[in-house]
Amino acid sequence: MSRYLIEIDRSACTGYGVCELEAPVLFQVDEEGIAVAPDALTDDATVLAAAKACPMGAIRVIDTLSGRVAA
Repeated sequence: MSRYLIEIDRSACTGYGVCELEAPVLFQVDEEGIAVAPDALTDDATVLAAAKACPMGAIRVIDTLSGRVAA
């Protein structure tokens, strides 16, 4: 079971790409300049650093084991 659920607020994302730099396996900036997470569920803890590094606060990570916001 994957531990983290990735949610991206596409209206807040401005495509800085910091998430992609922090966790290139998890995030990509698409052709519209918006971050996407092809797999919304992951066990990869680098998602937390990527979410915290987002200058727009557009990424929210839910810990599916506790149901709480992890980042």
